[in-house]
Amino acid sequence: MKGENENMTNIALIGGGTAGHIMPNIALFGELKKRFDNVVYIGTPGSMEERICSDRKIPFFPTETTKFFRRKIWKNAKLPLVLLRGVKQAKRILKNEDVSLVFSKGGYAAVPTVIAAHLLGIPIVCHESDRSMGLANRFTAVFSERIYAAFPGTHRKAKVIPTPVREEIFHGKRLDLFAKKDKKTLLFMGGSLGAEAINDALSESYADLSDKYNIIHITGKSGLPLRTQSYCSMPFADNIADIFETADLVVSRAGASTLGELTALGKRVIAVPLPKGESRGDQEENAAYYRKLGLISVIPQEALNPANLVAVIDDIIKKRPPAPAYDRSTPERLADELFLIAKMRHGEN
Repeated sequence: MKGENENMTNIALIGGGTAGHIMPNIALFGELKKRFDNVVYIGTPGSMEERICSDRKIPFFPTETTKFFRRKIWKNAKLPLVLLRGVKQAKRILKNEDVSLVFSKGGYAAVPTVIAAHLLGIPIVCHESDRSMGLANRFTAVFSERIYAAFPGTHRKAKVIPTPVREEIFHGKRLDLFAKKDKKTLLFMGGSLGAEAINDALSESYADLSDKYNIIHITGKSGLPLRTQSYCSMPFADNIADIFETADLVVSRAGASTLGELTALGKRVIAVPLPKGESRGDQEENAAYYRKLGLISVIPQEALNPANLVAVIDDIIKKRPPAPAYDRSTPERLADELFLIAKMRHGEN
């Protein structure tokens, strides 16, 4: 509590719902631990962020929250009551942990803590990984001491700092998964929740592709583990650094964190962005930006068919991979800035 820990500087990380909101926080954790007296994570009970924090021994505190439904508006009827409970829980956590600064990576799981921090006068900082700001971060930005964005032009007040990438991503080891080691390896993945369109496209082109390539397939939660001489599938991958290292080409969605990691490694990438209508259009914007830089190729979901997919893979696999596009000092730089903001505000109290 405040009286006992007068000089302590503590930070709470928030952001959840998908790995794209969570993994940049995880990438920062090690550098934050070097600077802050205590680093905690606040998120949704039973969520992906809770599981990831548990696996990594990161102190995790749950608050109730609920997703905002853009289309099925009637499903938002319980939102005010759940939000009120979540804010009360977050206020209690922030007080008990004597939090000096809240850092948000967005997602609906962040909202109760943002409101609680604002009510308590605790400074808030947010970082947006997508080309355009998500709903939760648009809300958070109103109350933020500082706004960061991975892309220029995302927010008029934002300072551009890339999305932090986990250091472990750069230390993957090539896996010995397949009988024919001279064949190139393709990785199909649809983000932390899977992607039906990518799964279907692979299924329809499997006979052609498996003749020429080894295939790793991260299916999402609906899939089952399966292993043959040239195919290996899994619902999730805890050893994603090793899988990235093994893959010669990756077919994926265009989530900002996924593209950030793959381009940081200099991987050949074919992005199939989630189309506007199924999302706010952020993945299409992310993909267009990276394609303009020459770092990835893009197949729009409406153009994704077996013939097109095979043709693009056959073309891209022959080309030299792009150079890695990431400054590995990013987590250190961002952690320095967050600590400075916390200390400046801490000194005012």
